[in-house]
Amino acid sequence: MKGFIPFGLILALGIVISTYLVTDALRDIRMSHQIIKVRGYAETPVQSDMAIWNITVKAKDRNMAPAYTILAEHREKVLDFLQKNQVAAEKISIRSVSVNERRKRTENGYETGEIEFFELSQGIGVKSRDVHNISKLSTAIASLLGEGIVLRSGMPSYYYTQVNALKSQLLVEATQDARERAKTLAEGSGVNLGPLRAARQGVFSVRSADSSGISEKSTDDVSSISKKVSALVTVDYAMK
Repeated sequence: MKGFIPFGLILALGIVISTYLVTDALRDIRMSHQIIKVRGYAETPVQSDMAIWNITVKAKDRNMAPAYTILAEHREKVLDFLQKNQVAAEKISIRSVSVNERRKRTENGYETGEIEFFELSQGIGVKSRDVHNISKLSTAIASLLGEGIVLRSGMPSYYYTQVNALKSQLLVEATQDARERAKTLAEGSGVNLGPLRAARQGVFSVRSADSSGISEKSTDDVSSISKKVSALVTVDYAMK
């Protein structure tokens, strides 16, 4: 009969269509459980805004009183040097005096009860936001050695004190970077990027401006004035 479609053909077509729909649905389910895991990275350059510098002056003599007099003279020479070079008095801290009694030794190296000399030392700390001036003075202070001043000048430590203010911005940028990486990977695999499944904050690092690569460990560089602050995140995206 014209226009009549056999029941068997309809049934067969229904089975084919149903099979296709089920297969396609199963594929979607499987794809939704497949995850692209990527890392996102962001960094920004900064300049140190705080320097901490430690100096130690020393003196020694066979008697305590002369040793302390020499130490006081050396300390005042260092303080005068600092203040003449634009380091305000409130930026300087003076620590307590340390006394070390050095005893005589026998020819065989055994220590005796007799004091050979007293060795005194005193720390002077500088905390300043003029990081470039401190960097210059940490080298220039060696000129005092020519005046007979016994001292030890440590390398200044440089800090950027506003790291916390950058964290939110860097997290956003690192997460955006992760999404772009995930999208590229998905497109290269012939699938579409699905919804975000998980995000984990990685590490924040403060490193020298000339350091290379991506830091996977939290670091806090204190040797450089020019630095960069970076953030690393790990995110999971579903595929569809």
